[in-house]
Amino acid sequence: MKIIHISDTHIGSADAADRFSNVISDIRNLTDDDGQWLVVHTGDLLDREAVQEHQPALDLLSALKGEPGRRQLPVLLAPGNHDYGRSWHIDRDRAQAFRDTFSSYIFGDQPAQFPVLRIIDQCAFIGLDSSAAEFGVIKGLFAEGELGQDQLGKLNRLLDEPGLGNLYKVVYLHHHPFIDSYAIRPDVGDKHFISKLYSWYGRGRLRLKDANSLLQILRDRVDLLLFGHKHYGLDHRFEAQRYGITMALDASSSTAVGMDTDRMRYRVIDTVTGKVSVRTVRL
Repeated sequence: MKIIHISDTHIGSADAADRFSNVISDIRNLTDDDGQWLVVHTGDLLDREAVQEHQPALDLLSALKGEPGRRQLPVLLAPGNHDYGRSWHIDRDRAQAFRDTFSSYIFGDQPAQFPVLRIIDQCAFIGLDSSAAEFGVIKGLFAEGELGQDQLGKLNRLLDEPGLGNLYKVVYLHHHPFIDSYAIRPDVGDKHFISKLYSWYGRGRLRLKDANSLLQILRDRVDLLLFGHKHYGLDHRFEAQRYGITMALDASSSTAVGMDTDRMRYRVIDTVTGKVSVRTVRL
C-alpha cells in the first residue's frame, strides 16, 4: 500500500481552498497508477470551525476521494484544534458539529469514538483525537494538545488485540509528540526573522502534553506515526526509532499556509518497501 500524508490545509484561510484543489489534482493524477492508495489527513482541515466552511471542505474531500464511476481513494481524517474552534480556543459544541459533519472521513463505518480502528489491505489505521482533553480556555491556550487518560488506556488495550499482530500498524493524530523546532535555526538574514525566532524558541517545544505516555504505549508496537500541527514538515525517524517506531513524519501544511516557500508538498509512504518520497506542487 502507498499512503499519502497531508495535513493542515486550513480551508477558509485566504486562498487555501484553491491551493488544496491544486494538490488534489496532483494526487488524483498520481493515484491513477495501479496499486492500493490511501490518504491520511492529520487535522486542521479547516482554519476555524464555522458552518460556512463545512460545504467547501466536504466538496474538496469528495473530489479527493473521487467521483462515482472513477477509482475511489480512501480518505482518513483526524481532527485538529482549528477544526474544533480556533487556534487558541476549542469548543465542545463546535467539536461535535465538526465530528458530525465529517463523520464518514473520521470514523468510516466504525463507532463514533476514539481511538478509531480501520483495517485496509493488511494495514491497521488507528486515528486519535489529540484535542480530546484540552477543552477550556486555560487548557487550550497554547494548543499543545492532550489525548487524556481514557483515550490512552483504550489505545493501549487496542494494541494488545491479537488480530492486529501481523498487520502494518499506522497511528495518526494532529498534535506533535516530539520536542524540536526548525531543522536549521533562523538567523538575521531570513525573512520574517522575529516570528521564526519565536517559533524556534517557543512553538516547536510545545509538544503534546501527554506525549511521553503516548510514546511509551506505542513503543515497539507500531510501524508508522503520522501527525501535523507544526507546519515544519520534518522527518522524525531518529526520535521515533528510540521508541522502536520505524517511522514518524510531520506533514507540515499541505497548502503551505504561513510558510516561506514557492511550492506545496506531501509525502508518499510505501508500506512494503519503506520508501518515503515527496511530491511538490508549485504555488
